[in-house]
Amino acid sequence: MADSHFPPRGSCDCHVHVVGPKAQFPLAKHRSYTPMDAPLPALRVHLERLSLDRVVIVQPSFYGADNSCMLAALAELGSAARGVAVIDTDITTMEIDRLHQAGVRGIRLNMASLGGASNDAITALLHDTARLCGRNGWHIQLFTPAQTIVALEALLPALGVPVVIDHFGLIDPHASQSPARNTLLRLLATGHIWVKLSAPYRITDQVGSPDVAALANLLANANPERAIWGSDWPHTPVHKGAPVHDDREMPFRDIDSADLLNLVPRWFAQANRRQAVMVDNPARLYDF
Repeated sequence: MADSHFPPRGSCDCHVHVVGPKAQFPLAKHRSYTPMDAPLPALRVHLERLSLDRVVIVQPSFYGADNSCMLAALAELGSAARGVAVIDTDITTMEIDRLHQAGVRGIRLNMASLGGASNDAITALLHDTARLCGRNGWHIQLFTPAQTIVALEALLPALGVPVVIDHFGLIDPHASQSPARNTLLRLLATGHIWVKLSAPYRITDQVGSPDVAALANLLANANPERAIWGSDWPHTPVHKGAPVHDDREMPFRDIDSADLLNLVPRWFAQANRRQAVMVDNPARLYDF
């Protein structure tokens, strides 16, 4: 790692996926791609290699609302792991409580998958999801194009539950003018919104660029208690998002998670900021 004090004890990878074995946990019939397996033993190797003590497993799109693979991993990892589920809004309160007992602490919404949904439909979905999250103190995790953040600025803080924005808000770090960046900064300042400083390769080919470091600092400075880090392991492949009928596996991106982790001390010179992003903030959000 970058120095003898990094990562600090109790550090959390707040964004990983577990895949398969597909013979045991088959993928959803309707999906946008077919990934390779990245089962629990491989995740353990990832966490040990990076000296990370805690992890948050995020339900990937290709499993739909079948959280079986994630829940099996949570059961094996115990108190060191939490989950973010994808659910159907007609889920029962009994099932919500069962997921909470299993370690789930949030519901993921992929706004990109909603296609041409109307503003009214998106608003209704967010309110329905917030109602489900409110039962056990969960959060909404939002994967959305940057421009959608602008459109949702008034709505998100009014939902009554925390909202976590994935992957830097997909904001272009090199753009000199960015309405989405300015909106996200305002949202973070409200205290109701969190941001994952995760997967910078999703917003640039130059992950080590000073522009990425500047964006990470802008977002963390907007509210130091609302920024967290994630690797996005195992780095799912680039895909078009449209439904496919193809069982051929696509390889994961050739990304070294250790390189991503080592960006954190380059972004934040202060030990207390690294402690907040890696340990203290995740512990609060995910109830570790």
